[in-house]
Amino acid sequence: RVNSLLIRWGTVRKINSFGWAVCGVIRTYGSLRGYHREVCSISSGKINKQRQNYTTIESGAGLVPRPACDLVESKNNNELESLRSKLAPYLAGLIEADGSFAVHDKDSKAKRYLPKILIVFSLDDTPLANKLLSIIKVGKLYIRKNQGCVIWHIQNIEDVVKIINIINGFMRTPKIEALHRAIEWYNNYKATKIKPLGLDLSPIDSNAWLAGFTDGDGNFSINLTDRKKKGAVTSKRVQVFFRIELRQNYPREASTEQGGTSYFKILSDISRYLGVNLYSRSREQKDKIFYSYMVMSHNMQSHVKTIEYFDRYPLYSSKYLAYKDWKHVVEQIQKRAGKPLTSENILEIQRIKAQFNQKRTTFNFSHLDSIV
Repeated sequence: RVNSLLIRWGTVRKINSFGWAVCGVIRTYGSLRGYHREVCSISSGKINKQRQNYTTIESGAGLVPRPACDLVESKNNNELESLRSKLAPYLAGLIEADGSFAVHDKDSKAKRYLPKILIVFSLDDTPLANKLLSIIKVGKLYIRKNQGCVIWHIQNIEDVVKIINIINGFMRTPKIEALHRAIEWYNNYKATKIKPLGLDLSPIDSNAWLAGFTDGDGNFSINLTDRKKKGAVTSKRVQVFFRIELRQNYPREASTEQGGTSYFKILSDISRYLGVNLYSRSREQKDKIFYSYMVMSHNMQSHVKTIEYFDRYPLYSSKYLAYKDWKHVVEQIQKRAGKPLTSENILEIQRIKAQFNQKRTTFNFSHLDSIV
């Protein structure tokens, strides 16, 4: 049996067993960079003019342990091992969300270039970019104020190989195909002997991969809406969400060993960890249709799981500040135990919302002191 309900600008259909998840609350906050440039334009105020469709998806199969990693091609294995133990899953997640590998096509007649890695940060997250560069000691930062971003550009041979050796074996998405292409290029043209390791299939809550991925593509939101009775506003209703949305397919061919081209597996792993549904969404814009998968923490049970994870594996971007505010609101809701929020609660939440996400003007990055 399929249950359907109309929500603002879309339809949600329940197919699996977790129970229907959302009611009139799905919005877009900020740019969905995991969906790349197509979605940046979709995440503007024009989104309400587009037709949205959501379908609940069944979760995937079980998980198996991540393979062990052989460290190679590094002048300082002690340093590399230290970086892998402290940063590898987080950095892999960050690169899979907001990074890209540029590798020369062996069939191209264009001038050959060295593989490079580009990681994009928002301007607000410049302190994080500087911190990671100072720890790993590779690449250069380029500030693009007009584009509202900072680009960590890594192209020196030793620098790229260093990043490869840090994250090799910790990637979880089809973007591992690009990592393997970079490794193949170095093995073919620079006589390196780097072994391309497979996907990390360990449980989501076993390492900091999701923290890195969320720093790139996650979103925390707080909604305040009016409660009405006979047309008169009687109180306020607060709703909080943690969400990740990704395009459905990787743009290049990926082998079965690399997990194929679909992002279904990783999103279903996250949804299963949170105990929520996985949704398929389609957006129509002009003559194009964009497809994505979406995971949303929407109830107290899933909020508790979200808090358990990020308290154990902290965020390092400015989203850490959003998370702390979001967590505080969740705790206020918990304390009310189903009772309406007090006027004091509402005023506090309104103050939080006034400095939340893109409205934030004051940033404290002291949490970066704990990154290593």
